[in-house]
Amino acid sequence: MKNILLAPNPTGTGHNIRMLNIGKELLSKNNSLNITVLLGSRQDVFTELFTQAKINVIDLSPSGIIDHSKESHLSFDLDWDNMISKYFVPTFFNGDKILKYIELISKCDTDIVISDYNINATIAAIILGKKNVFVTERHNFTLVDIPLEDLNNAGFNVNTEEIITAKRNLRLLFNWILTNTDLLITDKVILPEFSDNLKINNPKINFVGSIYKPRHGTDLSNFDYSQKYIVATATNTTMIKEDSILTVKTYVSAFEKFSKKVKGYKLVLIGDIPELTLISKNNDIISLPYFPNWEKLILNAQLLWSHPGWISVTEIAYLGIKSIFYLPSFMEYHEVEAFNRLKFLDLPTVAGSNPDKLSDLTIQILDGQYDSKIANAYHILNPDKNGLEKATNKILALIESEVSI
Repeated sequence: MKNILLAPNPTGTGHNIRMLNIGKELLSKNNSLNITVLLGSRQDVFTELFTQAKINVIDLSPSGIIDHSKESHLSFDLDWDNMISKYFVPTFFNGDKILKYIELISKCDTDIVISDYNINATIAAIILGKKNVFVTERHNFTLVDIPLEDLNNAGFNVNTEEIITAKRNLRLLFNWILTNTDLLITDKVILPEFSDNLKINNPKINFVGSIYKPRHGTDLSNFDYSQKYIVATATNTTMIKEDSILTVKTYVSAFEKFSKKVKGYKLVLIGDIPELTLISKNNDIISLPYFPNWEKLILNAQLLWSHPGWISVTEIAYLGIKSIFYLPSFMEYHEVEAFNRLKFLDLPTVAGSNPDKLSDLTIQILDGQYDSKIANAYHILNPDKNGLEKATNKILALIESEVSI
């Protein structure tokens, strides 16, 4: 029996979902595997989901639920101290956490570590000489992919010399991980136009498309799926807390403008809404808490307004959901590269406080004006619907091999 350790990055729910999909699919192919997940965020939601899938759960934060959508992660000053010392090191490259992962990997008698952009866990696995898989929607550390000009234009006070130094050394670290991992699986399409750090001709690197497992969506009680409605993802991991509020304000304003031109629609906001007072008096706006199994809700929606988080993007593309991708501010630097890819693929996008554009685009999409563009882009993002199959077959081959591939 092989012992498999799943290590999702604790910074976002998408990493948990992707690891859940991979873990369930691995067990469906080989039920003799002993799989354990190291769970570090939204344990209130995901502990039960992993347990139901017969995956053992180790709670990395048993003293409290971790939710990264409720706080800022960066200041407006972008320099070595704020970007590296206060953000990157505590979150991604943390000696204390690496040592704890070394202990957990050893205690679980692990044969292979599958990390979902969990840098600390990957480094621990490499130190121990364990087989390891790196699952990622990032083709480099995000800061490396963003030009200094874009960071300045976003409104950051950039210390140019220190950020150039940070970018150079982060690139070296990512390439070291790439050299020392046994298998890299990505669901982000490799585009030559974006000077991708990942190269198609490297046998370790596998673009598979959406790592999505079809499932029955949560059936919301007292919700009328036959009504016309737009779903909007209102909260996600943010760099600047104010952007969560701006997102809700933009959605509400855009919906009010849209409703004056098109009657009979509801807006369904998903997430822990930071400004409930904005929507309390509008009977056409429904607020729902975050829930991971939203398939039924979005399949029955006329349109989705979504942040450009790549794991959400790939799920949306897999399901063929008409969507507008919204970025409240380019200070959300971790989503700028993904946002630019979506623009490059000619998908509908809106940035900043621009409710008029969001309203107008919504009308155009509902009128069918973007159907062919959306279909073409989704085919590029998800060429076939067997990304999970391809990913788990590669992982199983590594598990069963005597040497790393």
